[in-house]
Amino acid sequence: MIFKTELRADLILLVTALIWGFAFVFQSTGMEHIGPITFVFGRFVVATLAIIPIWYFIEKPKHIFVWEPTDKKALQLGIIMVIGMLLQQAGLLYTTVSRAGFLTGVYIVFVPILGVFMGSKTQWPTWLGVSFALLGLYFLAQIEVTHFLLGDSLILLSSVLWALHVIYTGKVANQMSVFRLMFLQFAFSTLISGVAMITFEVWDWQAVKEAAGALLFVGVLSSCVGFSLQVVGMRTAPASHAALILSFEAIFAAIGGWWLLGEYLTTTELIGCGLILTGGLLSQLKLFIRSHPGEGLHP
Repeated sequence: MIFKTELRADLILLVTALIWGFAFVFQSTGMEHIGPITFVFGRFVVATLAIIPIWYFIEKPKHIFVWEPTDKKALQLGIIMVIGMLLQQAGLLYTTVSRAGFLTGVYIVFVPILGVFMGSKTQWPTWLGVSFALLGLYFLAQIEVTHFLLGDSLILLSSVLWALHVIYTGKVANQMSVFRLMFLQFAFSTLISGVAMITFEVWDWQAVKEAAGALLFVGVLSSCVGFSLQVVGMRTAPASHAALILSFEAIFAAIGGWWLLGEYLTTTELIGCGLILTGGLLSQLKLFIRSHPGEGLHP
């Protein structure tokens, strides 16, 4: 039963990685028309509007706008989410998609490290898997440390925030409705990014219309569906393990680039994909050894 539960969680997280990987393509093409802050704002407007009917259809909540004690945690997650998204989107203006994909994936290292300071424990198969996956991400992106750009710094900062988001999501996932958690995060992120957009950018309806397809994908699938699946998966998967499965988004981003943009993988990049897959498989050794008491993030 435990094996099936953890396998189900891994499959859910793998689907999340698939959605997020393809989202990189749309994040890149969308900014051909609008600025990064406007893109983030549009993304969360779409996500907020999309989550409400889904939430109502599935759970039929009676008090959507009534404040609950756990809502504070959702708002804290929203702050982490929107700042991470703004940094990532801005970073894509100054660096390549492959470098951004690698540096975003570095959160698989930050999650177990930060988790140690937040009272979480990580089993050795996950550390081993993280090592292989990190090496694979390096090969996939072919990063040259001597050419560290401004965009790279912004993406790396966003990676730290994504690590915090994964850890904190693991703590909150079982404390409130998935849809309420998503709605509050998206709504608060809309508010913050909206203020930032009015301050730093100019709204252009024509440009937004041209970016509509990209905004719909990242708003509905990447944000609404993807983040909801992440919460569901992390109700049983420890944060460090979940981060490792989610790192597969780098592979799916490469596939999306090949399929939708005509990009091709080199031999080195294929080796990187293989190492990430190996890391994911190695992490599954935890299913065949006795579970360590206290592993995971749930209080």
